[in-house]
Amino acid sequence: MLETPSTGEINYHGTDITSKNVNVPEYRSKVGMVFQNFNLFNNMTALKNCTVGQVKVLKKSKEEAEKKALYYLEKVGMAPYINAKQRVAIARALAMEPEILLFDEPTSALDPQMVGEVLEVMRDLAHDGLTMIIVTHEMAFARDVANQVVFMDNGFIVEQGTPDQVFGHTQEERTRQFLSRFNQR
Repeated sequence: MLETPSTGEINYHGTDITSKNVNVPEYRSKVGMVFQNFNLFNNMTALKNCTVGQVKVLKKSKEEAEKKALYYLEKVGMAPYINAKQRVAIARALAMEPEILLFDEPTSALDPQMVGEVLEVMRDLAHDGLTMIIVTHEMAFARDVANQVVFMDNGFIVEQGTPDQVFGHTQEERTRQFLSRFNQR
């Protein structure tokens, strides 16, 4: 709900969260977000970035928030170097212990080495059972990790299905055209 949809529904646990009677702050406390350009607080340490939301939104004590933040910073491999921004952003989102985590092009602002590292963190999260919705152009990652793939063009769903259906048995010409670039690599 960072944007207000003009049409349609967004159903979460069977409730349309765009309806007027939904407690948006409560909904937001259950959905984490990892932004394309990190959106970290530059004036805060990695640890503080991961604790501020827990203290202000979840009303956790500073001690409890730091313990949780350190756990997730360790989980995303941040113990040796606490300044790799995208992994800090992921740890910050995880520290809120969301039911679902949204990723908006999480690798687009990264150098090639960091892309692999961040995708490996996300792969581990998927294997741990975390529900994630990922907007990405990393087709190999989507094919290997997703259990549902949605191909969109100009804001419309063109094709959706399992990775095998979308990548292996494409139905739509627009999807075929897009994937032909991926398959040539």
